[in-house]
Amino acid sequence: METFYIHTDIQKGIFASITDPNETLHAYASLRIKPGEFVEVINGKGDRYRAEVLECNKKQFVLMPLEKEERDSEYSNIRLTVAVSLLNKNSKMKLLIEKLTELGISGFIPFISDRTAFPKMKTESLRPSMVSALKQCGGSVDVKISDTIKFNQLTELGGFDGKYFSDMTGNELKIRKEGNILAAVGPEGGFTSDEKKLMINAGFVPVKLNKRSLRAETAAIVTASKFLD
Repeated sequence: METFYIHTDIQKGIFASITDPNETLHAYASLRIKPGEFVEVINGKGDRYRAEVLECNKKQFVLMPLEKEERDSEYSNIRLTVAVSLLNKNSKMKLLIEKLTELGISGFIPFISDRTAFPKMKTESLRPSMVSALKQCGGSVDVKISDTIKFNQLTELGGFDGKYFSDMTGNELKIRKEGNILAAVGPEGGFTSDEKKLMINAGFVPVKLNKRSLRAETAAIVTASKFLD
């Protein structure tokens, strides 16, 4: 059953009107959905409803939510935020947020460190990729995408039960898989020695991901997989 995203609350028996052209054109032109068909609708807040299609055209997609769908697709014991040094192409960042959304992360923080090769990016450009992945993978809760921050801001982040960063010299220790967790991945070439010292002093624990050196985007996916299994 096809899934669509709405930016408002969803309530049983109350019309839901979707006007986002990404959704309406997909429903009307690509899927050719007709009134009387059934779809699922999510709002990124944990709500997922089975709904009947009442109207479908290029500008408006009207649904009637019928019943709430319960799916065990969210992690309840852990909230994982992954921080990643900006990659050298926006397309790589979009692909990365797709894969991390599929895995089930809760938050995503782009940051700039000493070896960041591409220090500018509008993070709002990542949201459509996140929404698309959320619909595809059966999730119901948005990934919170942060504005880009600087390295020193990353080290000052608090409120986490555990903080980690990927590093070839780290230990293959037992990591914490519950609570509010922050995991940071550096740029190509990794964090500098000074950055590693600052992170350790700030309470971050170095974690070795693999015997091989991984590309930054691969390291981010492997990092998320270490915590979400």
